[in-house]
Amino acid sequence: MKTTIQESARELISRKEYPEVIQAALQLIVEGQMSSLALDKVLAEKGIRRITDIKEKTLDVLLDYADIILEDDSLSQEELRNLKMLKLFFRIEEGDFQKNKKYPRVEAIIVRQLEKLYADNILEYQEELHQSELQGVFGLGHDEYMKIVNKVANEHMA
Repeated sequence: MKTTIQESARELISRKEYPEVIQAALQLIVEGQMSSLALDKVLAEKGIRRITDIKEKTLDVLLDYADIILEDDSLSQEELRNLKMLKLFFRIEEGDFQKNKKYPRVEAIIVRQLEKLYADNILEYQEELHQSELQGVFGLGHDEYMKIVNKVANEHMA
């Protein structure tokens, strides 16, 4: 997988046709201009008053990136860092995934990861740490996350 945030943004652009404003925001990242000021300028140029007006699209970008980085069944520190950087850049806040009805997609990503972790019946510390960090990136509370874990664990035990 691509390790720099610029490579990650390039990968996203190459894989999916995003709306013009998202393409422009990702291009900022590719060009190393990942700042709130630069993003606000792009938004203004595209006639968008607030980042919240395109929140659903920015959430999709984060989820698309999560899908890409998890294709190889592993999550590197660099990939996790890039995921967090995208979240900050797009000003994604706690609860945004639930408010914008993206929870099923978040749950599917977590379930997929948990199933891979449980496949060998050995949960290593690093894997556990990555899961905890994913929980944080997606803004899941402990109870929400444990509900997903229990669902996967019960299916695995059956």
